[in-house]
Amino acid sequence: MNRKIIIILSKFIFLCHSTIIAQEIKLPLRFEYGHLFSDWKLNDSVSTKVMLETGFPKVVINESFANKHLKQIVDMQKAPPNTQITLWGGVKNKVSYIIKDTLIFNCQKYIIDALVADFSSNESWKNRDMVFPLRDLSGITTINIKDNYMIVDNYTENFSGYLQFNVKYDKGTKGLYFESNLSIFDSLQSKETLKGRFLLDLGAPNAFFVNRNSNEVELFIKKSDRMILKDTNKFTPNHRVNLAIIKPNKINIKNIILSNEYIVALKLFGKQSDKYVGIIGNHFFENFITAFDFDNKKLYLKPNSDKITILK
Repeated sequence: MNRKIIIILSKFIFLCHSTIIAQEIKLPLRFEYGHLFSDWKLNDSVSTKVMLETGFPKVVINESFANKHLKQIVDMQKAPPNTQITLWGGVKNKVSYIIKDTLIFNCQKYIIDALVADFSSNESWKNRDMVFPLRDLSGITTINIKDNYMIVDNYTENFSGYLQFNVKYDKGTKGLYFESNLSIFDSLQSKETLKGRFLLDLGAPNAFFVNRNSNEVELFIKKSDRMILKDTNKFTPNHRVNLAIIKPNKINIKNIILSNEYIVALKLFGKQSDKYVGIIGNHFFENFITAFDFDNKKLYLKPNSDKITILK
């Protein structure tokens, strides 16, 4: 073997071995256009623009990226005709291939069960190489939106300074959720409350969404009419999803009070959506250092924003 090749291979082995000993990988994180993105390395060489998800059940790979970088190294099977991905807002993407194989990201091997689709017409996914659910990562995943990093671990950190919540796992979305009361207050401290399941979704670009397919949500919106924004240039009404924007004085969920945020009410599409009265999105999580423990069904939150008050 050529001496130069031996040196390069040794450096690669040392890098991955060092990562395994440390048992954590720290990766960059960006918050853009209401979504979370990270830059990963495929097979230690290919730069990969990844969109992170917790409310979507599949790895989805951009067809142009797959054709360029994966066709020679994994088995790409043609998808059955008319196979589509339907997102919460009703956006559809045609699936061209299915991949069930092994890939190496950031020196860690993952068994991938992925769909390949054309991202060019999807505004949320356009210019990205891959959509990746956190559930498919190793161990506990820590997200810090404010300081622009994520950590993928294989061990339990010390979360003594964090709020701790028991959550449930939804196999259909590979996401975590909890049942809770969502209470909103106007400036006179009058309160309206919605009770039900809330999916924790890092791919949702607001603090809270509520699902207008639910009768409970429609009643909640009717009672909250005084807090709905009727004239605004920031939001464009969409008749298909029946959009409404609620702007409370403060929002209460669990023992957390959040101020200066919106609740977006709309019809959610997709076969998983009817399970939920609402979604908790990344504008909520940007106020915390957040750790998702899928194996033990735990959520850890450490406030790092002045928009948050914790009720004792």
